[in-house]
Amino acid sequence: MTFSKTLILASIMLVAGGAPVLAADFGGIKDMGGGVAVPVPAPAPVPTFDADSDWYIGLGIGANISQSATIRDSDINMPVKDGDNIGASPTFGLTFGRYITPSLRAEIAIDYSPDERLTNNGTLKYTTMGEPGTGYRNQDYGVLRQDSAKLSRTTALFNLLYDIPTGTRFTPYIGGGVGFTWRRMRRGYSESASCNPSLEFPDMVCNPGLPTDAQSASFSGSTSKNQFDFAAAVQAGVAYNITDQIIWDNGWQMLWEGNAISTTAPSISGDNTIVYKDAILQQFRSGIRIKFD
Repeated sequence: MTFSKTLILASIMLVAGGAPVLAADFGGIKDMGGGVAVPVPAPAPVPTFDADSDWYIGLGIGANISQSATIRDSDINMPVKDGDNIGASPTFGLTFGRYITPSLRAEIAIDYSPDERLTNNGTLKYTTMGEPGTGYRNQDYGVLRQDSAKLSRTTALFNLLYDIPTGTRFTPYIGGGVGFTWRRMRRGYSESASCNPSLEFPDMVCNPGLPTDAQSASFSGSTSKNQFDFAAAVQAGVAYNITDQIIWDNGWQMLWEGNAISTTAPSISGDNTIVYKDAILQQFRSGIRIKFD
């Protein structure tokens, strides 16, 4: 064998013997890009709760659509309204709250209801019996009284509310709260009375005699009273997410007010007291909640 053939054969054997070593050093063919890459699954997203962006403020308007209360007057002839027939009155609300969890929120809610009237105007007629055995006939006392008693209220409640997840933009909620109510009763009155001879009223004397001896009296004035009392409420409603930050809120509230508030004014038959108590109001309101970023 010639020297050149021997050199070629030796070179081939050297390359063949060194190939496994090179393969080991480079980690094999697949590590050099010869294999197909297998994708690694991405981790599932984890919901986050950002406390700095979960404060909110709300503005609302609504009405006391009905209320049940006891309204009493010390004179049964006074034209006070029935406690179940006071009528609707507007309410204006402001709320400031925070989401404690994605579904639970706490808020302070302040509502104001302007004056609602508790009395009607009217002509009051009193009839008294003549003294037995005196021969005096029955006599009439004609009383025209204008008496306007009005009640306004401001409530402040601390509420806890639970939003029911639905997976849509609509979110029903339920809740309740406690706090106080500040009520103000204002009363303006005027009275004109005349009487024929008969028995006496405390503030007006009618001496027995002929009908021509009729007497008359008139007076007017005003009074007011302010009072804080305990209040509690339950709520329910449906919210609609217009955007991530703006929510349209439509809710119902049943408000209970403790204690009684009263006001006293003079009348021809003595001091007259109007009492308002045992109030339960059904309220509806609609408004906007805005979340802070």
